Amino acid sequence: MAKSPNTLSASEAVRRMAGKQLKARDLVEACLRRIEAREGQVHAWEALDPDGARKRADMLDKRRRPVGPLHGIPLAVKDIIATRTLPTTCGSPIYRDHVVGKDAACVTQLVKAGAIVLGKSVTTEFAGAHAGKTHNPHNLRHTPAGSSSGSAAAVADFMAPVGYGTQTGGSVIRPGAFNGVVAYKGTYGWADMSGVKPYAPSLDTLGFFVREANDLALIRAAWGHAAADPPREPPRIGFMRTPWWDLAEPYNRKNIEQAARSLRAGGARVREWTAPESWANLMQAQHRIMTKEATQSYARERARFSHLFSPIMQNVMSEGDAVGRRQYADARKRKQRALADLEEAWSRFDLLLAPSARGEALSGLSNTGDPIFNRFWTLLGTPCIALPFNSGPFGLPLSVQLIGRRGNDDQLIAWARWVESRLA
Repeated sequence: MAKSPNTLSASEAVRRMAGKQLKARDLVEACLRRIEAREGQVHAWEALDPDGARKRADMLDKRRRPVGPLHGIPLAVKDIIATRTLPTTCGSPIYRDHVVGKDAACVTQLVKAGAIVLGKSVTTEFAGAHAGKTHNPHNLRHTPAGSSSGSAAAVADFMAPVGYGTQTGGSVIRPGAFNGVVAYKGTYGWADMSGVKPYAPSLDTLGFFVREANDLALIRAAWGHAAADPPREPPRIGFMRTPWWDLAEPYNRKNIEQAARSLRAGGARVREWTAPESWANLMQAQHRIMTKEATQSYARERARFSHLFSPIMQNVMSEGDAVGRRQYADARKRKQRALADLEEAWSRFDLLLAPSARGEALSGLSNTGDPIFNRFWTLLGTPCIALPFNSGPFGLPLSVQLIGRRGNDDQLIAWARWVESRLA
C-alpha cells in the first residue's frame, strides 16, 4: 500500500513533487486530514490556516519549476515566531489573539524557498518551563517536553513534515528526543532572529524538527547553505559522558553506550573524551545568564501584566533579579573559558556523542523534563542534532545527541547522515 503523503520525509516529498508524482495540494490535504483525526488528542496547534495553505499549494502546483528547495512543504511555526496573519500568542494570556502583521525573518526565508505555513504550533509560556497543552503522540499521558512542544509533536505525529523551534536551554533537542524525531539546534547566531520573541538573546537559537537527517541539509539549503560533501572516511567520534552522566537513567546510559559500540562497529573511531574541570559550573553560568536576560526581555510585560505570569515564570523573574552584575559577568567569563577548553576536542574529533535527555518522556504533562544534557551546549553555542535510537522501558523514544564545532553545522549534518545510517 502506498504511503500517505503526510508520512513522507520532507526530502522524499520534494523528490516526488519534482518528479510530478505528488502535488503540494495533495500533501497539504493529507496533513490536514491527519490534524483533523488527531489534534483533539495531541493538541499540537495553537492556530491553523487551512484555507491559506490550500491557496498557496494550488499556486505552487501551477508553477512549471520549483520555487526553491522546500517547494510545497508544509511548515509548523512555533508560536513565539511572528506570522503576518495568524496570532502569535507566545503561550501566554497576555498575548491572546495578538496578530503581529508581519512574518518573522525565518518564516519569510522558508516561504521564499517554497514552504507552506500550515499553522502555529504550541509553545510553553514564553518558551519557558510552564507547560502548554500538547501531549506526547507516542503516549498521550506523557509530556512532549518543551518549549517547542507543538512543533515536535506535529512532526512526530505526521501532521507536518517540518517544524520550527527555538532553544534557550534544551527546547529543541529534548522535544526531539522525547518525540522520536530528528532535531537540529544551529550554531548560535546562524539565523536571523528578528520577529522571534526573545527570552535570553545571548542564548536564543533557531532550530527545527524533521523526520530524517537528510532533511536538515534541505532546510539549510533554504537559508543558502550548501550541503557538505559526504564523508569519505568514517568519523572520529568523541564519546562524552559529560559531568552529569550519573543523572541519566541507567537504561539511557546503556543506550548511549550501545550507540557508541554500533558506530565503532560501523567503522568510526570512537574514543572517550572527558570534559575539562572548568565545565563544573557551566549549569549555574547558563542559568544566571538565562534568568537575568529574561528579566530584561520581559520587563514591559512584567510591569503591566505580572499577574498573568505563571508561578514558574514569576520564579524565573525572581531568580533573574537576584543575579548581580558581577555574577552575570563571571558567568560569561566561564563560558569563554569553557569554549577555549572545547577547542582541544576539535583537534582530536569530528563530532561528539552525548545524551540528549535523561531518558524517556516523563509521565504527566506539567513537567516538561530536565534540560541538563542540553543547557551547556546552548551556552557554548555549538550546533547539536538529536537522532532517534531505540526505545526505553515504557516503549517511548530514546535518542542520541551529536555535537559539532561552532560554525560547522553543514559538516555535522553530513556526519549525522552517516551516523543515522549506522544506527538504523
